[in-house]
Amino acid sequence: MKTILLGLLSLSALILLTGCGEEAKTKEYYSQHIDEAEKRVAECEKLEKYNEIQQLDCRNAKRAIEFNPNAKNPFDTHNDPKSFAKLPGAK
Repeated sequence: MKTILLGLLSLSALILLTGCGEEAKTKEYYSQHIDEAEKRVAECEKLEKYNEIQQLDCRNAKRAIEFNPNAKNPFDTHNDPKSFAKLPGAK
């Protein structure tokens, strides 16, 4: 009986401690690592559920990109900036 109780207690402690090492990166960190911020934003768009740390991390990555004039716009879906000027039938 003690063995089962000790095993359950150990398993519970392991489950609780599994997520403790995860920390959200700051907006300042992502501002200095724009490539990583862009990758993180792309990952965040694929997530269906967020925990609090993931939500904060995704928000910081998006804000770093929004306030960096050299960053790619993650909301820009046009690969060719002149594509909007092309008229049908024009060469």
